[in-house]
Order: sequence, then C-alpha cells, then structure tokens
Amino acid sequence: MAQTMRSLSEVEALLADNTSGNISPTDLRDALIATVQPGHGEIYITTPAATVLSDTSTWVDVAGTYTLSANAMNWDMNTNGQLRYTGAAGRVVHIAASCSFTVAGTNDIIEIEVAKNSVNLPASRVQRKVGTGSDVGSTALHGFTTVTTNDYLTVEVRNITAAENVTFQTLNLFVMDMAN
Repeated sequence: MAQTMRSLSEVEALLADNTSGNISPTDLRDALIATVQPGHGEIYITTPAATVLSDTSTWVDVAGTYTLSANAMNWDMNTNGQLRYTGAAGRVVHIAASCSFTVAGTNDIIEIEVAKNSVNLPASRVQRKVGTGSDVGSTALHGFTTVTTNDYLTVEVRNITAAENVTFQTLNLFVMDMAN
C-alpha cells in the first residue's frame, strides 16, 4: 500500500479531535508510516579524486566517486555526488557533512559548504587552513533548508588562498527530514 507524504499541519488537521469520524485506515497509515517516520539519505566518497580549482572565488562540487548508503528513505543519488529528495511533500531537512582532505599547496585556506540545486547555503560554510600538501585537514558542517521533489544537495569547495586543487579523502553527506 502506498502512503501519501503529508505535512505536519495536514496531519494535525486530518486528526484534529476526530469529530467527523472520517479518519480512514489509509489516513492513519499515511500519518504513522509516511509522515511521522523521517526521510533520510546519505552519500559518501568511495574513491577520492582531485577537485580542480581554477581560481579563488568559484565554488566547485567536490570530485570523487560517491556511493548512496543503503536504506535511504525519500532520497536517492541519480547523479554522482548529488543527494536528491524524491518525496512528494515539501520538507525541512537537517544537513550534516564531515570530510577530510589534502591540498596541493601550502598554508591554503579552504572553504566548504553545502549547496541546494547549485545555490550555496552560506550558513553551512566552514573554513579550514591546511599547512602543507601532506597535511590532512578535516572538518564538519551543518545546516538546514527546505526541499521539494527533485531538489538536490551537494558539497562544494573553493581555495581562497590560491588556485590549487583539493582532494577529499573522505566525505559523508547526510540529511534527515524534520517535521514541518
């Protein structure tokens, strides 16, 4: 049986005091299974690759081969490195990412942030200075946004010190729906 993803306000209106007695078994399934259980998804890099940076101001999607974690609900990866929302109802989501990386240069300041549909989410931005090309920098970032069907999330990077490449050894991008 297919469930209909509903917003929290729709479920509250449907179930409010039940004075009409019109709550069907399907309505209850929709509320309990599809709406209350949060959607979630996760992608991670399985094969690192250099992210080529041609200047110090342009944001670039982090390169590498990504894998979609098993058991994703309402999220998929239809394009490498893009975590895409497939649910029907609009949702507010919490985004978390952790990563480790090396830089081709010395004393470079790297900025990393999440983007939705290739539009940066500045509140998720972090900076990390990496001393030498052999140093491994690591960081975590968080944010939240709203998503509708087919919106996608990516992690983007830029080197604000020099046009030197960044290689992400690890990257995990995780998202969880929140009731709205």
